[in-house]
Amino acid sequence: MAVNVIDQNTQDTRIQLIGTSDELEIGLLQQVGDDIMPELVEVSESLADKFGPSARLNTSSIQKYFDYPNTFPFIARYHDEIIGYIIGVPLEQFHSESWALCDANLGKKNTIYTYAFAFKSRFHKTGFAKLLKRIFYNWMRKRGVKYISGHVVEGQSGQFSGDAEVLETFDNWHGTETTFEYYRRPIQNSHH
Repeated sequence: MAVNVIDQNTQDTRIQLIGTSDELEIGLLQQVGDDIMPELVEVSESLADKFGPSARLNTSSIQKYFDYPNTFPFIARYHDEIIGYIIGVPLEQFHSESWALCDANLGKKNTIYTYAFAFKSRFHKTGFAKLLKRIFYNWMRKRGVKYISGHVVEGQSGQFSGDAEVLETFDNWHGTETTFEYYRRPIQNSHH
């Protein structure tokens, strides 16, 4: 007699399709299945290349930040391959982080912090990253979010279109030996 054993630890991937353009699909990753974890780690290699191995995703960081509905992880897929992601986290989740105290919006529930934004290097300069951001920002705006914030390499927020405001800079951000700035900007002007 055969017995079917179901592994209770295995999860199925669940993605809500938000938008498409040609062969690119943008979706809200509502549940991370074991099948896509290696793809998410592979995308994070672009961050590790820039900022060191601590920027690389692992199983625990994936579970922490790809945690819908507590976070808002959007992925870009090209021919069914995950090529990029952006993760939005309500600013209030960082209430115990000293850097978050520089943002007067902490506690107002109107700001989404961009925890991570990564794309595989071979897809840089394709326009796919801009499309992912635009869909992400529009989705957030429709849900009442007024501001997007995040940490970027010093000087980078000056290249954003719209009214990005640098609230504070941080030397050697998380051991990267790079100065980062914490920016905030109104979401309605956040097309770049």
